[in-house]
Amino acid sequence: MTDLDVPGTTRILDASGEIVDANNFTLVPEPSSDPEDPLNWSAGRKRIQLTCVVLYTIAWCFCTGCLAAIYEPVSAETGLSLADLNSGVGYVYLCLGIFQLFTQPLALSIGKRPVYIMGMLGSAVFPFWVTRVKSLGEWYGACVYLGFVGSPLFVLPELSLTDTFFYHERGLPLGIYVAGTYGGALGSPILSGFIYSGLGWKGPPYFAGGAILVVALILIVFLEETNFRRVSAPVVTMDQVHNQVGDDKNVTLHTVTAVDEKTNEKATDIVVEEQKHNEYLVHSRDRLITPWPGPRPWKMFTISPNARGLMWRGILYPLCMLRLPIILWCGVIFALYQVFYNGMVALSSGVLGAEPYNMAPNMVGLSFVSPLIAIIPGAVAGGYIVDRFTIRQARRNHGISEAEHKLKLMIFPTVLAPLGLLMIGLGPYYRAHWIVFVLGEFVLTISGPLATLLSLTYAFDSFHDLEPEEDKRNGPQAETQHCGPYVQAVILIALTITFAFNYVITPWAFGGGFLVYGTTAAAMATVINLTYLLMLKYGKRLRQSGAPYYRKIINW
Repeated sequence: MTDLDVPGTTRILDASGEIVDANNFTLVPEPSSDPEDPLNWSAGRKRIQLTCVVLYTIAWCFCTGCLAAIYEPVSAETGLSLADLNSGVGYVYLCLGIFQLFTQPLALSIGKRPVYIMGMLGSAVFPFWVTRVKSLGEWYGACVYLGFVGSPLFVLPELSLTDTFFYHERGLPLGIYVAGTYGGALGSPILSGFIYSGLGWKGPPYFAGGAILVVALILIVFLEETNFRRVSAPVVTMDQVHNQVGDDKNVTLHTVTAVDEKTNEKATDIVVEEQKHNEYLVHSRDRLITPWPGPRPWKMFTISPNARGLMWRGILYPLCMLRLPIILWCGVIFALYQVFYNGMVALSSGVLGAEPYNMAPNMVGLSFVSPLIAIIPGAVAGGYIVDRFTIRQARRNHGISEAEHKLKLMIFPTVLAPLGLLMIGLGPYYRAHWIVFVLGEFVLTISGPLATLLSLTYAFDSFHDLEPEEDKRNGPQAETQHCGPYVQAVILIALTITFAFNYVITPWAFGGGFLVYGTTAAAMATVINLTYLLMLKYGKRLRQSGAPYYRKIINW
């Protein structure tokens, strides 16, 4: 076995490791010759897809966060305690983790597009429901429902973007997506605080419901289906091409020599046809680039011929992958920052709305401007840096990228997260100026999106390119692998841990005291983050040893 046979070890540059032009990039995954292959979409078409996915994410997160800044008045109006409200949010995250085992294979069976749209329309029910909640059971019921209809949130967008973007360019779009998850949840308290001041506590949920319906309409018009069965392009001989095109002067022929990236041996020459004066343009790598064809809202369902075999595999495969160390590590890192984020949101109203700060709800909402700004360096810029850093590391490694290369950037969350948690805990304990708490939110939010992005991309890089045996690559085994069972397993671990900690956050901070919360949370973050050093050392060995088990699973 050569190094390039280890999953997650990929050649993305030429052997010299120097980037001369775009032709030096090995496109991973390899695009097909079909112009409808999402990998062949134009940059503008891909940006439209990314915008739709991010709007979906922001709208759903806005829905869950619309009450965050007004927990105190909501508690007074409904009779639900702060602990009840926080535990209800925990049920949302638990159900997000569980029900994605159903909605992910459903998205492959009937298409990702209808799952997005139906989930968005279903989510619009929640904001109007919570304004009529009169008991703890109703609140929990509404939260379980929201977790079900929103269950595609943490897996489906990543797969949509992986369907569309190549290995060396995924960091930025995934970073923008992660920014959307944080931005929607952090932006909603800012708006809801002011909406509450003018319309009362029911105003923010009503606004969130209306925003979701608007986004659903945008998805119906602009969102495209990215499910695509990619097969190898047929080899075409020169004689066949001449017979097909005749004397057509608008056709230019190019001969391309395919090279095996692992052996560097030349394969059969392939003739590529360039059609001029039509909708297709030819890229410098002699592949067709297709522009956005315009709205096609009537193209709703894309039924898979393997639909029957997808559903049970979509549940079983992720559960089987829970024993893989890389999956466990990614799940714990994802969970760590989700727990700290939920803790930050849960504490804000209780800390800033009480002594010694006594802020009004709209001012509590404004405190979320700080972490909202932190998303830019943490996720958006972080995604760009991840892409650039991947190329830099590959250049130093003779053009070969290792999945662990990106994990070197975990040094930033390892240093920053404990600092932010100490500020969030010790500021209120010592009754320091409110700016200490708010700056702590800023520092923590730089760390969270970047660590989340790194854990997701590490799972993708390690297992995404594995394929079942050749005779099963057109069956449900291959389609389930394309569903990202490794990410489903990561999310299941992460959101189950998040659910458990939502019961702990209120007594941890308000019961045990902010000194205990700040110091213990910072210590936990430090210890868990430092495990990235173990992954840097042993990660490739774990990928290599885990590959046979992974292949066994996806061949069932």
